[in-house]
Amino acid sequence: MQKKYALSTVQSITLVTLCLLVGGFLLAFPQQSLQAALIGLDTWLKNVFPALLPFFITSEMMIALGLVDFFAVLLRPVMKPLFRCSGKSSFIWAMSITSGYPVGAKLTASFLEKGDITVHEAQRIMAFCSTSGPLFMLGAVGVGMLNSSAAGKVIAASHYIASIIVGLLFRFYIPSGRIKSQKTDNPPTFKEALSAMLAARKKDSRTLGEMLGDAVRNSMNTLLYIGGFIILFSVIINILLKINLINAISQILMPFILPLGIRPQLLPGLIGGIFEMTAGCKLISQTIAPLPQKIILSAFVISWSGFSIHCQVMGFLSRHGLSLSLYMKAKLLHGILASTLAWGIMKIFPNPELDAFYPFAPQPNMSFSGQLQSAWQWVLYCILSLTLTALVSLITRHLNPSRHSRQ
Repeated sequence: MQKKYALSTVQSITLVTLCLLVGGFLLAFPQQSLQAALIGLDTWLKNVFPALLPFFITSEMMIALGLVDFFAVLLRPVMKPLFRCSGKSSFIWAMSITSGYPVGAKLTASFLEKGDITVHEAQRIMAFCSTSGPLFMLGAVGVGMLNSSAAGKVIAASHYIASIIVGLLFRFYIPSGRIKSQKTDNPPTFKEALSAMLAARKKDSRTLGEMLGDAVRNSMNTLLYIGGFIILFSVIINILLKINLINAISQILMPFILPLGIRPQLLPGLIGGIFEMTAGCKLISQTIAPLPQKIILSAFVISWSGFSIHCQVMGFLSRHGLSLSLYMKAKLLHGILASTLAWGIMKIFPNPELDAFYPFAPQPNMSFSGQLQSAWQWVLYCILSLTLTALVSLITRHLNPSRHSRQ
């Protein structure tokens, strides 16, 4: 008891000290802090808000209409044996990979509040359903920052493959004393999936107008919450750069990074990305260094996601009893795997476009309609892939029912 009290006291003192330091730096650098806050506000208003709002509203409507329950039944034979998660996790994964952080955490929290998934299942879901969106990796980082569409494709491929690998590893996550024997589910049918969707719609007795109004209101509240974190960490990154703390940490880490062949000038971007993903990727892109190294570090930073995203995830899930430290370990593993896969992809599939130095020169942003079309293509690809996998599983079960009955 005393040990727990001492730990709580240390945490409280640390938080108070950090708040006082941040407040002091805000008073010391008011002009720079205001400019950093305006940059964060601009990023949220022009990029995050229009990109995420349609997906938030759509996901709320799909949950209310019962489409989640429909795909949950059909995809149960895929998600359960692979990730030890219910079929509803397929919806979380699909929305996460198309709309990006922190949609996976928001949907996981919604399912937890409704009792659709357990806490331990949510811990496994968050291991592979917390991903960046294709718009950010292909458009903002690949084309906008690194001046290379091929770079964006390498980052996106390594990021998503690594998330699946982490999910497969976390299927073995079983808390002590909570192991339960599971019987094999019967193969689902289309009729069963349709019945589940109609039952969910009947259970939600709201009218279409009420559902749409609730979806817009909840989505706006969530986006305001996300915007606050973006502005806060934009100011914190600016302060860390102003007091040269990032450069100091880079000097400390240099002896450990140089043997890996990473250029020293890339370290400030890596350190900045540990705190905030977008700022880190921008710092990495502005450095004069070989493009492959920028891709490897950008893949790590995006998969790690930064403390800014971790705080957003914590805001959604901490009250439900999930372990934030375990989630951060999963994201660290995700970052290491993604950077390793990015290196492997460039070695196995060499591209002349990537063997060059690329100075920073911002490219025109893709129009919002083009971004939305690209994102929905990813949604359709994801749903089709998962559906085809489920159909193959169903056919296999029907062709060899005796084998599954003995499991």
